[in-house]
Amino acid sequence: MPEQRTDWLTGRTVIVAENRALRPNEFEADRNISRAASACPFCPGNESLTPPPEYEQFDDRGRWRVRVVPNKFPALNNPVATGGPPVAAAAEPAAATCNLAIGAHEVIIESARHIDRTSALTALELRHVLETYAERLRHWRNDGRLAYGLVFKNQGPRAGASIAHLHSQLVALPAVPSAVEAELHRAKHAFDEKHSCAYCRMLEQERTERARIVLDRDGYVAFCPFASLQPHEVWLLPANHEPSFERAASVDTLSRLADVLHDVIARLESIVPAGSFNLLLRTAPWKIDCDTWFHWRIELLPRVNSIAGLEMATGIYINPVAPERAALQLRSL
Repeated sequence: MPEQRTDWLTGRTVIVAENRALRPNEFEADRNISRAASACPFCPGNESLTPPPEYEQFDDRGRWRVRVVPNKFPALNNPVATGGPPVAAAAEPAAATCNLAIGAHEVIIESARHIDRTSALTALELRHVLETYAERLRHWRNDGRLAYGLVFKNQGPRAGASIAHLHSQLVALPAVPSAVEAELHRAKHAFDEKHSCAYCRMLEQERTERARIVLDRDGYVAFCPFASLQPHEVWLLPANHEPSFERAASVDTLSRLADVLHDVIARLESIVPAGSFNLLLRTAPWKIDCDTWFHWRIELLPRVNSIAGLEMATGIYINPVAPERAALQLRSL
């Protein structure tokens, strides 16, 4: 079973999930997308190759268009199956703590069509995907046993995808991860000092300077962050203060968001080799009252630079493309 291990000296937390090595990898097999389609576990007709769905959206003809299933090779143990929260089982108390890695791990199959690029979705299809994100985040927030939810997409082999068919993943955890806690602490401190949301102030500054803005329309702002980790990294935030993606989501807001996001991703895919990128949807934790000082966002991280020794040892990244130049390139498309 997956275990969560924390080293007391470094503070590093790792999930040891050996079952993840059993995942099929279409990219290692060097098969192209058309040849893989007949055996793709995410295509219609192959539903028996995945666990039963937790959620589905259907079109007018009764065919599923978005499908959510438990991950067949989960990094987390479902709280229902394990009977609840993790119990400490430290094998070496002086060095580390070791617990069952409790939480939810779902796969969101974004289309019944066998496609491998987000830009192949229409803006309407992308809205259906965003609706599914909101629905599943609400589901696990309302469950009450878990504290933090994250939706992420690994598109392309460089971004960590093992199956080409377009999909995202959702993880829900019983505690807020330490890296997220650190950001929350800084945001709360900034709010206490200035009596206003730090994310809203950041947006105001970006909109004033304009140098890093990619798109600013329909109530959403896309920009290359000042300290971008990767070339052409883009953050997308609502222009108005919204701490929780799933609570703010409506047909109108998601329609506008889908249109802007679709545009940004199409621009990214025209620049990034093979279109490999990670998408992260960061929303407010479920058991921390941070409504006045947190702001949800979508991060798009193209996978251009490899993570090497400096990054692993220090957490300091080298970016060969200034965010101002990256934004200019993306704006011009």
